[in-house]
Amino acid sequence: MADIAIRGGWVVAWGEKGHQVLDSGTVVVEGNRIVFVGFPDDPACPSAERVIDARGKLVSPGLINLHGIANLDLQVLRIDGNPTEGYNRPASVLDPGTPHILSDADFRTSAEFCVAAMLKAGNTSFGQVTTGFTMPWSQAEPEPHALAEAADAMGARAWLARFYQEGCDYTEPDGTRETVWDRSKAQAGLDSAIDFIRYLRGRADGRLTGFLFPYRTEKCSDELLQETMRQSRRLGNVHVRSHFSQRLDEFQNHKAKSSRTMVEWLQDIEFLGPQVCLTHARYIAGHSATGDPPGNDLDILARTGTSVCFCPVVSARNGRTMESFSRYVAAGINMGLGTDTFPPDLVEEMRVGALINKVIDGQQNAGTVRDFYNACTIGGAKALGRDDLGRLAPGCTADISIFNLPGISAGPVDDPMRTFVHFCDGWDCDMVLVDGKVVVEGGNVVGVDEEDLANRAQQTWKKYKAGLVAWDQAKRPADVLIPPLFPIAGRNRG
Repeated sequence: MADIAIRGGWVVAWGEKGHQVLDSGTVVVEGNRIVFVGFPDDPACPSAERVIDARGKLVSPGLINLHGIANLDLQVLRIDGNPTEGYNRPASVLDPGTPHILSDADFRTSAEFCVAAMLKAGNTSFGQVTTGFTMPWSQAEPEPHALAEAADAMGARAWLARFYQEGCDYTEPDGTRETVWDRSKAQAGLDSAIDFIRYLRGRADGRLTGFLFPYRTEKCSDELLQETMRQSRRLGNVHVRSHFSQRLDEFQNHKAKSSRTMVEWLQDIEFLGPQVCLTHARYIAGHSATGDPPGNDLDILARTGTSVCFCPVVSARNGRTMESFSRYVAAGINMGLGTDTFPPDLVEEMRVGALINKVIDGQQNAGTVRDFYNACTIGGAKALGRDDLGRLAPGCTADISIFNLPGISAGPVDDPMRTFVHFCDGWDCDMVLVDGKVVVEGGNVVGVDEEDLANRAQQTWKKYKAGLVAWDQAKRPADVLIPPLFPIAGRNRG
């Protein structure tokens, strides 16, 4: 007898031509594997000890968040803000031995909060990204281990890394932005990242995987990126991820010193391939903001098997986007989705991404649900080298997310996939299984006191924000440095 049967919902099953929806289908799980996907009246359908009633729900392969923010997110402070103002990082923060704003206990709270939010929104797998703004050349020591502990305890599947880079930005007292470069600190960060990959191996029943994360390609030398690829191969072609061509000035600075496009540069130094995922990759040849004609960038990415991770919401918040997701898909590039900000809601990312895509391309049939849903299931799985994830089929790992669909907010259901992407969000998630174990039930993370965790996170957030304010050379109060969008009365804002 199998362990769990999920019965009666709209099941997004994997077929010969890709995802297909089974109305009133069944998924049966034994151990950590899916053993049956079909209909309950099929003689081959096994009986199970526990039957989960999924009527009126969408039974989906677990969503894969390729670039999920895994710390309390400072980017939310910039929503509707002036990009030339706000907090800064003084040179003193780069001094050796300078304590971080957060304590070890704060890092644990941050990690627990973010992993719980990932699961609660239906993310069964996530590739971690944490802010480099409050850290210099590599990640603060407690944070990666805190994330590993939280993911292990809550049952998440996570790709975790210690980031590293050679160039570190800081702000002079007059507001001038500068960069200091240090190859030795970058190498120490890479060495530490390799140690962390080895530390994770075999932990949490294999749910934790390390990867290499040269944080921003523009802040890394050719030699560091090449060494990253060499170490990836030595470690068994581990996943490699980097922020790439995220801002227009990044593209322009590269163009000022090279006749090659940024994609051609990465091809020349052999920093492309099936184990590589470039997050953002917005400004490439042919983007209207660059002034460059379409070149071979998309073809190079497709031909090398390099994945691209699109983060629609944070892109839209900053007033920029790729041109366009549909264009990348049509070129044959493997596309994934990430949140890169709070909330870690991939359903919102699919919807916002699809709408942006339609506007950019000026076509109603651009930015399809099919392409965006594929990106956060099979696209993410391919980027991570896991063909057993992102699909519901016998033999695949039992990572499953179940979402509520019916109700006044969602409207009558015609096509459940249209309803899911365009009328629902991640907080409609009712149940999550990772590795065959129920980790979210009734919309709540199993074993987590969510009210206590939210309260602890709020206190850590206040400390984090106060630390940023303390950095300000002009000694502006919080409400001036980071002004609220409407005046907030009756509170001690600090």
